[in-house]
Amino acid sequence: MSASRSHKGERDTRIDAVRAIILTVVIIMNMMTLSGLAYLSPDARAQALGTLDLLAWDFLAIFLDGKALAAFSFMFGLSFSMILSRAGPENGASAAQIIRRFLVLGAIGLFNAIFLFWADILMTYAALGLLLPLAARLPQRVIVGLGTALILAGPVALALSGIDPPAPVPEGRDDSLQAFASSSYADTITQNLNMVTGAADTVNGTLILRFFMLSGLFLLGLAVGRSNLPARFKALRVPMFKLGALCLGFGLGAGAALRLTQTPEGVWFLLYLETPIMALGFLMLLTAALHGKKEGWLHVMLAPLGRMSLTGYLGASILGQVLFYGWGFQLIGQAGTVAVMAIALAVTALLVSFAHLWFRHFVYGPWEWLWRSLTHLSPQPIVGRGQAF
Repeated sequence: MSASRSHKGERDTRIDAVRAIILTVVIIMNMMTLSGLAYLSPDARAQALGTLDLLAWDFLAIFLDGKALAAFSFMFGLSFSMILSRAGPENGASAAQIIRRFLVLGAIGLFNAIFLFWADILMTYAALGLLLPLAARLPQRVIVGLGTALILAGPVALALSGIDPPAPVPEGRDDSLQAFASSSYADTITQNLNMVTGAADTVNGTLILRFFMLSGLFLLGLAVGRSNLPARFKALRVPMFKLGALCLGFGLGAGAALRLTQTPEGVWFLLYLETPIMALGFLMLLTAALHGKKEGWLHVMLAPLGRMSLTGYLGASILGQVLFYGWGFQLIGQAGTVAVMAIALAVTALLVSFAHLWFRHFVYGPWEWLWRSLTHLSPQPIVGRGQAF
C-alpha cells in the first residue's frame, strides 16, 4: 500500500509535499524582507537593482507575493480538519486541549516575532484558528458558503471603510535597514518590537483584506479536509488542472487590471480577489501534479519538510538572520533579487536535508514536538520512524 494514500489512519505524504512547496515560496518571500530588499522604496530599489533583479522582483510581486500566505492558510484549515478527525473526544481530545493548541501556537508566534522575524503569521493563525473548532460543528455546505462569503467580504469591507488601499508593510523603512544591519542583537529585538507594534498603523487596508481572506481560506480548507475529496485527488487530477489554470488566469487578469487602476473605487475593489483566487489555482495545480500514479522524486524529496513545516518556517527565520543581519554574516542590503532567491532555495534545500535526517530517528519535527508537548502539558514520545499526524 502506498504511503501517500489518504485513508483514515494514514498520512497523505503528497499533501505534505504540497505544503513543502508552499513553504518554500513563503521562505523566498520572507527572505526578500530579511535581506533588506522589501524595506527599500520603489525609487531606491530601482536605483539599487539591475534589470534582471527588477524583473525578478516584479515576477515575485505578480505571481507569489501574498499568494503563498493565502495558500498556506488554506492548508492550515485542511490540516486542522485531519487533526480533528483523528483526535476526537473518543481519543481523549477536549475543547480545552484544542484551545491550548492554538494558544501555544500563538506563544511560539510571539517568540518568532520578537526574537526572529517580526512579520510573523503564526499569531494570526492562532487567533483565527480558534474559530475552526466552532466552524467544524456546522454543516459542510454552511462552512463552504461562509468561507466563500468571508473571502468576498474583504474587498467589500475595504470599499465601505474608506481606508486607503493596501500598501506593502515594510516599504520605505530605512530605520529597519539600519537596525537590522547593527552588530548588536539587542537592536534586532528592539526593531522587531517596533515593527510588530507600529507597522500596522499605516496598513489598515492590508489588515482588513488579510483578516477576511485568511478566515475564509481557513474554512474552505477545513471543508475540503472534512469531505472525501483528499481520497479522490488522483481521480480528480484533470478537473483540478483545468480549474486551477482557470483560477490562475482569472487572478492574473484581475491583478493586471488592479495595477492599471491607480485608485480602485466601488466594484473595482473586487480586483483584490486576485490573491485568494490565484492561491487556490496554485493549490489545485500543485495537488494535481503531485497526485500522479507514480510516487515521483519531487514528492518523495519534499514530503519530510512538509511534515515539519513549523520547524521549517522558524528555521528559515533563524538562518535568514544568520545570513543577512549585522550580528551574522552582514549580507543585508548586499544581494539582489535573484541572489536572494538563490539563497532562499539553498536554505530550503538545507531544511529538506535536515528533515530527511531527522525523521530517520524521530516521529515529530523539533518545534512540532514542543508544540505538541505543551499542548498536552507533558513531554510526548518522539523517538521512532512512524508517520505521525
